[in-house]
Amino acid sequence: MTQEAANAFIENVCNHLVRNMNITKVEQHFNETIAMQRASATTQHDFWDMLMVNMLYFTENEQAWEQVFLNMLQTKQWLAPAVLEEELLMHQMRIRQQVATQMETAKELFHQQYVSEVMTEEAIIYDYAYSAAGHSMRMDLLTVLVSTPEQSKTLFDADPQETIRIVNGYIAYHIDGLINKTNLQ
Repeated sequence: MTQEAANAFIENVCNHLVRNMNITKVEQHFNETIAMQRASATTQHDFWDMLMVNMLYFTENEQAWEQVFLNMLQTKQWLAPAVLEEELLMHQMRIRQQVATQMETAKELFHQQYVSEVMTEEAIIYDYAYSAAGHSMRMDLLTVLVSTPEQSKTLFDADPQETIRIVNGYIAYHIDGLINKTNLQ
């Protein structure tokens, strides 16, 4: 029963996060961000590289987010919202530096992918938007959980790994639905 209660709570929080999203504004935000990156790129591959580097950043952040979340679930204690924000910012700064030092190696791998996987600009843009939206939703979800510690403590009675798996599933479900409703350019 405890995992079921946790799953229902997660579902409610995720639904709350996306319930009033304005798809037009989400689409506009992504298209403006994509247009700025495209304008600052010198070539098509340079533009793709920018998006791919951002995806690398979001992927690394997801791992840090998962570790912070897992730690709170295992210790059965929510961080204070300000402490959580500080910790996540610290991880983000470390990840930015890490990604910056790996940039040239990463770009070589990206260029191989462009050829071997016959990647299209549309697919890269979709993956970028999916990664960015997932990152935002993860941060928002954790903020809600630590801001409502009494309600959120129901998650402490469930299996931490399963809870994270369920959270990731709901985030993927909602982000997929959201991004598929947009027309990204």
